[in-house]
Amino acid sequence: MDLQNLKKRLKGTEWNDVEFKEAQQEVPKSSYETVSAFSNTHGGWLIFGVSEKNDEYQISGVSNVEKVQNDFLSSIRADQKVNHDIHIKEYIVDVDGKKVLIFFIPEATRSYKPIYLNGDIRRSYIRRGACDQKCTMHEIERFLRDASEERWEGKIIEFPIREAFDYESLRWYRSIFNERNPGHDEALSDTDFLFQWGYVLREKKKLWPTRASIILFGSHSALHQIIPRPILDVQWIPSNIDDPQPEVRWLDRIVFEDNLIMTWRGLVTRYIQKSEKPFRIDPHTLLRNEAPAEYRVFREAAINLLIHQDYADHGRKGVIKFYRDLIQFWNPGDVFGNADKLLDPGEKEVRNPRIVSAFRRLGLCEQAGSGMRMVMSQWQDLGYLKPVYFNDRAHKDFDIQLPLKRAIPIVEERDLMKQPESQPESQPESQPESLKGQVLGLLANQIPLSKSEIAKKLGQKQISGQLKVVLKQLFDEKLIEYTIPEKPNSRLQKYKKT
Repeated sequence: MDLQNLKKRLKGTEWNDVEFKEAQQEVPKSSYETVSAFSNTHGGWLIFGVSEKNDEYQISGVSNVEKVQNDFLSSIRADQKVNHDIHIKEYIVDVDGKKVLIFFIPEATRSYKPIYLNGDIRRSYIRRGACDQKCTMHEIERFLRDASEERWEGKIIEFPIREAFDYESLRWYRSIFNERNPGHDEALSDTDFLFQWGYVLREKKKLWPTRASIILFGSHSALHQIIPRPILDVQWIPSNIDDPQPEVRWLDRIVFEDNLIMTWRGLVTRYIQKSEKPFRIDPHTLLRNEAPAEYRVFREAAINLLIHQDYADHGRKGVIKFYRDLIQFWNPGDVFGNADKLLDPGEKEVRNPRIVSAFRRLGLCEQAGSGMRMVMSQWQDLGYLKPVYFNDRAHKDFDIQLPLKRAIPIVEERDLMKQPESQPESQPESQPESLKGQVLGLLANQIPLSKSEIAKKLGQKQISGQLKVVLKQLFDEKLIEYTIPEKPNSRLQKYKKT
């Protein structure tokens, strides 16, 4: 942090990533609580030499810079004030002859959390707003679960195998698995199939289900032995997200309390029923057939919510809310691993690797490292505003929001027809550029569309002359092409983006 950034911070207020201390002669004891809190949350700046007067921050300076700096760093590194080494970056800034000590406290890695003080794990802190708050035992348990190399979902539960599973869910899963993964022995029993993939383990000469297998395929009784709360709560709310709570809290609601396979199938069925533009998907695989482009994004965001939950958190459940202005996916469980690299390509650490692998083997979600990037880019390609996500380390949750407002508003047919009568409809220069952008946006996902399908998605009751001219322009400019180029007038003709 340089002088310019420091002055900018001073004009604001303390928040979740900055803490000011006067520290003229010695290190305040509360500084170490801030170190723990920053390390356990998102990291932040601890600044010595700033005092508060009349609700304003001003530079007071550290009078004994060397002593304060050495005392602070030595206690962190040598005196075992905290339970793990913290790679603190230090800076000294001179402000009109007054010395300010600035320390950047990085977020600790997953395996090191929680960072606590004086060998007492109960002295773990977390940053919320401008405060360092002592962690509850429930929050400490979350840290310890995430820090463990042995994942919670991979542990066995002593529940009879014969009563552990919903075998219709297993049949559905295995039928798709066999189609997508030829060469595997289809004659295996369900137990042997689960054992082969690590969902059933042998211990003390007996086979036991893992938590992952129960969450994925479990019977109702087995599932509620390990998860005493619903898997998912889906609501359709008659207001915008920032509106006051309406008198009618929701128009419709469904709470899923079954395994993930049953939950996913039920969610897709309800999503299709609620879709403004009815579509069809393969009823066997639940993969897209004639589904709109929005379905792929919804599918990825919804499955992301299902497979990355912290299922050991029994106090909260996953929630999907359909507001008028956006769709919200709220996940009880923050990003597992490095959140800064969430949109980078490549493998990511995941909380529930067995559950994730089960869905990926069916092709129900994107390959590792590409899902969130697809959601962000595809939604914008469809003409909507950029999705936003919030990874809250303090409250251990993750929130994705898909805005339903379009970056380029859909042009209604009645608006398209508003042009001077003296301009023939066929004149290319009379066509709005925005309509070109909308058509290209509809074709951006590489799913071919016919003229009538494009018109319908644009909100037109029939194919307008304006649309015909725009399609011709895009074709002549080689931005789109036919799917059946050898038969331009075929009734099956569709367009796709080049």
